[in-house]
Amino acid sequence: MESLSHYLKEIGRYSLLTRQRERELSEMIYAGREASETLELGIADVSEKRRLKRQIRVAADAKEEFINANLRLVVSLAKKYPLPVSLELLDLIQEGNLGLEHAVEKFDGRKGWKFSTYAAFWIRQSIGRLIDQKANIIRIPAEKSSRLRRELRQASGPQFQLSPDMAELHILTQTNSLDQSLTEDGDLTLESSLASPDPGPESVVEHLHTQRQLADLLGRLPDRTRFLVKYRYGLVDGIEHSYREAGEAVGLTSEAARRIVTRAMGDMQIKASAL
Repeated sequence: MESLSHYLKEIGRYSLLTRQRERELSEMIYAGREASETLELGIADVSEKRRLKRQIRVAADAKEEFINANLRLVVSLAKKYPLPVSLELLDLIQEGNLGLEHAVEKFDGRKGWKFSTYAAFWIRQSIGRLIDQKANIIRIPAEKSSRLRRELRQASGPQFQLSPDMAELHILTQTNSLDQSLTEDGDLTLESSLASPDPGPESVVEHLHTQRQLADLLGRLPDRTRFLVKYRYGLVDGIEHSYREAGEAVGLTSEAARRIVTRAMGDMQIKASAL
């Protein structure tokens, strides 16, 4: 709760954007994307490369401003979701921020759309995907999952206000306690039926292979990015640090650190699957 309060206080420092400013930032981001594509072609001369790189830097700053100004939108949308047992509000917010980042990259202010309306779709999609993947003990079709979330928001949570089929589905997707008895006399619980946590020989070999693979993937990251990933996940001092602590260690905001780490983890996952 303390970390959430700190986060809300931090994002409250950013000013909201006017429609005109949204359009200006959108055009800067679009220009930066075109500049990046041109630079990748390798056909520009030295002076043109400098100009393109300046455009890319301007676009990065514009994207940062655009995202920071709309972080409160993510919070307001995340709060409307019934909070699953296995997730915290900050989990929903951080996933929603990924949807916000995608919306900023795709938004075209020249078309006259209101950004908050456009971004809400991507933010809800990201949050919904997280809930589908992490919160439910069974996998259910995306269409039914979306309908369940919609009814839960409208019913503000109480099960008896859901439609009969959604109420049944809601029960099936809830996490049970490990203390739940599996027999009438209570001698056998769900926890006691779980397999031993002690690793077997196969697990030890797999762990060693994973460690080598991780070291290889981390070695491919830029120095600052590698430090942020290792610091965030306890690979520096054995302690997992918050995005705020990781950002402060290198002079960044928690949101900037989160985006760098999230992007790096995604890239590492793609590279790992190709090995």
